[in-house]
Amino acid sequence: MEWHHLEYFKLLAKLQNVSLSAKQLNVSQSALSRAIKHLEEEVGSPLFNRVGRSLKLNKHGKEFLVTVNTITQEMEMFKSKVTQSIDMLNGDITLGFLHSVGPTYLSDFLKTFNADYPNIRVKLLQDDAKGLISKLENGDIDIAITMVTPASKSVCFIPLLQEQLFITLNSNHNLAQAQSLNVADLVDERFILLKENFVLREQVDRIFSDHGINVEINFESDETLTIASFVSAGLGISILPKLKNIQLPNLTQIPINKYNAQRKIGLCYLTQTDLLPIVKVTKESLINYFNNYNEGEDYNNN
Repeated sequence: MEWHHLEYFKLLAKLQNVSLSAKQLNVSQSALSRAIKHLEEEVGSPLFNRVGRSLKLNKHGKEFLVTVNTITQEMEMFKSKVTQSIDMLNGDITLGFLHSVGPTYLSDFLKTFNADYPNIRVKLLQDDAKGLISKLENGDIDIAITMVTPASKSVCFIPLLQEQLFITLNSNHNLAQAQSLNVADLVDERFILLKENFVLREQVDRIFSDHGINVEINFESDETLTIASFVSAGLGISILPKLKNIQLPNLTQIPINKYNAQRKIGLCYLTQTDLLPIVKVTKESLINYFNNYNEGEDYNNN
């Protein structure tokens, strides 16, 4: 069923004259007649009765007009909602982020962003790096803060910061006073790590592989905050990024000696969505926030 055929039907039902309707629609009378005939074939019944030179809706035509009016009204409401949602200063945007990014960075960003753009409603969705890219490509989120540099041509990746990874342990651990630690020093330790499907876990596994050691994994989690709380309780050690804004007692983070252990955090969005003002202003706000953050901290020396 063609959308413009519904508009033809509504006008013809109003004017009750093929010639006048065709002129107003800027189509030929034969084109209008074919459109109405096509509609009647799809509906399965004639919609008009000819009365002299006029066309009058029959019973089925009147019922169909009610349906068409409902459909077109719903469409207008939807179009209005879409228009509002892509307005730079008024609408919804869904921001996906890594588990480890939320408490560390986004809480501070959202305070400023909400003050600057009070009519933009930011919806949040948390997932692992691979899941975020999948949700971005499926349209479930508009922007992702992740550590994956996607290969897809439809996804743009803008690096935001480099985060150093630290050996994270309880402050009462016998290694907690060291200025730096070798990975070989950890061979007899019990580790608490992210699950294997996480990109950060893959990076930690590469650290162990590069040093040719196997470690004992005591527990695997979906959340860096859960890992940090278990380390705080003395249940094991981990390798994590800087735990900024995470207030847990008895946590010490120590650099890895003679090894460049870093992860790259970036902003991902679909190429075509950059034309939407609400995506553009959110993206630029995130970039500015992280640029200012980078100026205020030296990630390689924390």
